[in-house]
Amino acid sequence: MLIDNNIQLSIRSKAEELGFVKTGFARAEILEKESDELRQWLELGYDADMKWIEKGFDKRKDIRLVMEDAKSVISLAYYYNTPYEHSENLPKISRYAWGKDYHKIIKKKLKVLSRFIESLIITPKPQNTEKQHLSLIKTKFYVDDGPIMDKAWAVKAGIGWQGKHTNIINPEYGSWLFLSDIITNIEFDIYDEPVEDMCGNCNICINACPTGALIDDYKINSNLCISYQTIENKEDDIPGYIDLSGWIYGCDICQDVCPFNHKDIVTDDADFYMKEELKGKTKEELSALTEEEFNAIFADSPVKRTKYKGWKRNLKKLE
Repeated sequence: MLIDNNIQLSIRSKAEELGFVKTGFARAEILEKESDELRQWLELGYDADMKWIEKGFDKRKDIRLVMEDAKSVISLAYYYNTPYEHSENLPKISRYAWGKDYHKIIKKKLKVLSRFIESLIITPKPQNTEKQHLSLIKTKFYVDDGPIMDKAWAVKAGIGWQGKHTNIINPEYGSWLFLSDIITNIEFDIYDEPVEDMCGNCNICINACPTGALIDDYKINSNLCISYQTIENKEDDIPGYIDLSGWIYGCDICQDVCPFNHKDIVTDDADFYMKEELKGKTKEELSALTEEEFNAIFADSPVKRTKYKGWKRNLKKLE
């Protein structure tokens, strides 16, 4: 069942209404090249102890193992840059985690968009005479929480290119983007094309990484990454050779220096603005938080992922 471009325009319009800045359509297919690169990355141990990536490998390669009759992937980007800036003299949290948990916020929007898609009436091509209601259509959505290669689909759907810092860069919005996907059994008539990789000879992000985690163009070693060490590493200590450079949750260095992010564009979604409890706080003040205070402040924040134990460990590492 091929769907004409009018349906895509309706989906794009609804997505924009929900706050997504970019929507792209890609044909569902096996990700041969991307999965080969992922396999090499895993074999080199660059995933550190994030073994859930390996566990979902087959589904990442073939999206039809997620939805058997998948025909298309709708890739969406939500912009989260805010008016605030990091202070060099205070402990730093990655800007994506300054406010509320993006998973919960964007999932609500994806649910609305999916229900909208399922409510549409589809008129088949002229050679067909029957109308088909989208109750025959399936959707399944993820926002960085499933066995989906979000970046690969964003590239295929024309959202942007994967930069040398491994994040997706859109020529208009840069890389401050939350990516999400809706898988569907709709086969569209037209699909988006990838955009040009505009990194060129620029190596600013690679040179700026204080730990050398960006070991090559488009390749990151998680073992050396500040974001991995402050979030995913569940050990009692962070290796002595890792300098957190003031970061206590995540790291924005490679994106802060990216020329495509030096634009005066900010989100108007206050859910991603910095929590009042974090503004201007020193290391001593943040270290003094009790576990109860930590849990209360970060109850709806991505920062809770590191847990109180990790929070204290990361702050101690700054000493």
